[in-house]
Amino acid sequence: MAYNQKQPKTNGFLISIACPKCSKSADHSAPRVHKNKNLLCPFCSVLFTPSETKI
Repeated sequence: MAYNQKQPKTNGFLISIACPKCSKSADHSAPRVHKNKNLLCPFCSVLFTPSETKI
């Protein structure tokens, strides 16, 4: 009897982005960054978009 276990879908890798408010760096998913979606800083709880960060 074959057992078919569903594998979780891994959709890419993580990108390190600095928060515009506290300047601490955190990892965020690559598809979310490339689509310019809102990101949440885990340190200061600020919502920001990747286009707001200073490169």
